[in-house]
Amino acid sequence: MVVTDIVKSAEARPNINNVSFHCNACGKCCNSAPLMSVGELFNHERLFVGCLALRKVKRHNVGDILWANDSRYRLSAEDVQLLNDLHDAQLFKLNSSDHYLSIMTQAMDYESLNRCPALNESQGCSIHDDRKPTVCSMVPFDALYPDSLQNIVLLSRRFNETCIVTGQPDGYQLVVTNRQVSDQPFRKALQQRREDLMLEKQLWGDALFQTLRMELFCHPEQAVKIPNDDRALLLSIIPVLQVLANLSESLRVRCLRYVDNQIRLLDDKIAQAIARKSVADKPTTRTFRSFKAHYLILRPQLAALKQNISSSHVDNGQQEFIDYIEKVLEA
Repeated sequence: MVVTDIVKSAEARPNINNVSFHCNACGKCCNSAPLMSVGELFNHERLFVGCLALRKVKRHNVGDILWANDSRYRLSAEDVQLLNDLHDAQLFKLNSSDHYLSIMTQAMDYESLNRCPALNESQGCSIHDDRKPTVCSMVPFDALYPDSLQNIVLLSRRFNETCIVTGQPDGYQLVVTNRQVSDQPFRKALQQRREDLMLEKQLWGDALFQTLRMELFCHPEQAVKIPNDDRALLLSIIPVLQVLANLSESLRVRCLRYVDNQIRLLDDKIAQAIARKSVADKPTTRTFRSFKAHYLILRPQLAALKQNISSSHVDNGQQEFIDYIEKVLEA
């Protein structure tokens, strides 16, 4: 049985098992570029600059405390098992560490803009009906937590707004009922995001993790650069493209197209930043110039890869997996 430890008297204790949500369009959910799968980045390659995000995610233990507004929730053995199952499926284990490694792709932009690149002039989403990123559809939930802990996730959000409340006041949609996600669109988006992360772990994550294990974690001075939890170390997405391009000829061609469109987008982003003349933009401009320089090196390498791929042999099982990946990326 799950035990809840509330820092309040029994008389004042809130019912944290039922949570409602009402979007008041404050913009705090759309003030930066989102986490996105590779397929989503490919689909919006002319809008979002893609990158690789690394961060450490804390391993939870029985008895750990999660805060939900003024209340605290003590994790049970069942909670920890559910968390570990999700983390094992989506993240990467670090030996002798109290953290997992999260390796995800995402979009990035100039932080000084304080807005998602997909926002239009009226502050609406310009890609709402054009494969809007799954992460955007599931905000403010978190796919790394089981459904039975999503009430804690919601109530821990610190938006300084009244969009998330316990119970069901007038005008609010009940999204968690008895510690289960009861809103069908949110439940579907959460499941889709988890499936995307598990697929990408198989597709390119495992191979990339083995490389990072040698390059980063064998050198402590490099490993400490990877931040914990909410922050992330942002790197070029090129290692992901290299893995994909080696899977099949059609994926190689698709990666080439992505590189070309990203170079054009980076040129536009840098030109706009120069016109703004903001000192705050300089670090991101340096990063974008580095991204472009590495793309210019990668492009001829991808072009020369064709003969090697065409002569390689894949078995039926590998080909079935490649076909599925190509379908996902072109959806």
